[in-house]
Amino acid sequence: MQQTYNNLFEHLPDSSKIWIYQNQGAIPQETQKAIQAKLDVFVRQWAAHKVQLYGASAILEDHFIVLAVDENMTAASGCSIDSSVHFIKELEKEFNLRLFDRLHVLIEQNGEKKIVHFSDVNTHTGATFFDPMVTNLGELRTAWMTVVG
Repeated sequence: MQQTYNNLFEHLPDSSKIWIYQNQGAIPQETQKAIQAKLDVFVRQWAAHKVQLYGASAILEDHFIVLAVDENMTAASGCSIDSSVHFIKELEKEFNLRLFDRLHVLIEQNGEKKIVHFSDVNTHTGATFFDPMVTNLGELRTAWMTVVG
C-alpha cells in the first residue's frame, strides 16, 4: 500500500515552502536516525535575520530529506536558505550521500524502488513517481507521488 503524507507536518499549512533533497540510494535506518537528530537541531536554530523560522524536517521513503518553513509566520530569507543548503551539504559529506543530483529521480514499480534518469520516467508506465519539483507542503501532501501514465 502506498504511503500518503496528508498528515505530514500537521502544524504547518499547505502554503509552507519546502525543499526536497533526494539521495541517490536508500539511506540506512541507523543513518536516518543520526541525520534526523541533526535536522532537529538545525530546524530549532534556523532563523531569517535573527528571527526564528517556524519549520520542520523529515526523512521520507528512505531517500528524501525534507525541510519545511511556514512563511506566513516568517519568510525564509536568502541567508536562511543559504544556511540550509550549507547544512545539507555538510550532511552529504558527513554521511557520504548524493543529495544534489537532479537528473535522477526515484520511482517505485511493483514494490521496488529504483533511481532512473529523469528523461526515462515516462517509460515506466504504472510506476509511482516522486516529483522532486514540488515546492510547497500542499503539493507534497497531494501531488508528490503520481502514477506515470
